[in-house]
Amino acid sequence: MDPLTIGADIGAMIVGVPVVAGGILWLTRWRAARKQRKAARELRNWHGYIPINGVSDWRVRLVEDPQSLSARVVLEVVDRDGKPDPSWAHDLRETIKRDGMIARVPTPEEYDFLRYLHKERGYGKGLPVGWQDEVTA
Repeated sequence: MDPLTIGADIGAMIVGVPVVAGGILWLTRWRAARKQRKAARELRNWHGYIPINGVSDWRVRLVEDPQSLSARVVLEVVDRDGKPDPSWAHDLRETIKRDGMIARVPTPEEYDFLRYLHKERGYGKGLPVGWQDEVTA
């Protein structure tokens, strides 16, 4: 081996160490960012893609309060003023017949977000993948 070849090998090693270290650092940061994006997408799957028109909410009051444990609940559907509302009651009955359940109403924050989605993108459309950057910025 001549000194020129040894020098070239040492130079390649000196240049290669930072390149390998930089590659490892980039890969680590990329994986962490990917993990964060995946977690945000999983959270958004329910919160971000339900059209506001598909969320039903009913104001109700309890009509009968049984003294003993019972599987029967009697409710009265009321409007915003507390007056009985037959049309909303009909909608509730049809929803229960169709779905077999009553879903929970979104929290005020979730409802605001759903309204934002509806206003920003229109009915039936979602936000782009990077939406959280636009909303939180």
